Amino acid sequence: MREDIIGFSGSKAEESNFHLDLAGISYCDGSYRISRKNSPIFVFEYVIEGKGTLIHDGMKFHPEKGDVYIVHKGSDHTYFSSTDNPWTKIWFNVGGILVERLLETYGLNDVWLVKNCEIHKLFDAGLAYARKKPADVHEKTAITIHRIIQAISNELEKREDVKHSPEGLKLKNFIDANFAEVKELDELSRLIGRSPSQTIRIFKREWKWTPYDYVLEKRIGAAKSMLLGTTFTVKEISSRTGFKDQFYFSSIFKKRTGLAPENYRKVNSQ
Repeated sequence: MREDIIGFSGSKAEESNFHLDLAGISYCDGSYRISRKNSPIFVFEYVIEGKGTLIHDGMKFHPEKGDVYIVHKGSDHTYFSSTDNPWTKIWFNVGGILVERLLETYGLNDVWLVKNCEIHKLFDAGLAYARKKPADVHEKTAITIHRIIQAISNELEKREDVKHSPEGLKLKNFIDANFAEVKELDELSRLIGRSPSQTIRIFKREWKWTPYDYVLEKRIGAAKSMLLGTTFTVKEISSRTGFKDQFYFSSIFKKRTGLAPENYRKVNSQ
């Protein structure tokens, strides 16, 4: 077995918004096996060749050529290569609040394995840059991980599209693009030529949310990103995300997250 591993020093994940711990390529054999309890890191891996097994919090998966898998922080997990058809894979071990927020924003908190996800080039480019060990390696790898997460989300959405009606997709796509401007249910009803009650029923059947709850979820997600990634005031964020005023925004945000916006920013920026 052979591994090409690149290690990095500097602020650890618990001290920064993002940290690249290790990156590399593993040319596995039957002896390859990794186990962690209450993992302190996230792991993103792309399988170039071969097969193996991932056991993640008691769930068993079988990543193989062309698959991507995510090992989540806080999990108990083991992954190991097949003996007959061993893995070759590219991987990044990363940490920090940014990774958690990105996975949450893109709806990947409960995603562990994505079959046939051809994003090899993103992993290749990220590893090639990391090998140079530039001063901005953590910042540039954060962008790479963001692109990987976004690409996984886009791939999963394409697959979901096959299962949804044109009306359901039209509603979701409109809300995704205009969640800060959507004010009335009638606006959505007119979009698909249905009554308000039919619109609610169609959307909930296909997306498991009412339109109102989905709009609210999108607004809260955007607000979280702005609180951590910008210096906008709470008033500015409430306006940009479509809330009628900062007091209503603060009240809803606290109900959904358990923290007032100012406290959320303070706690997650430390």
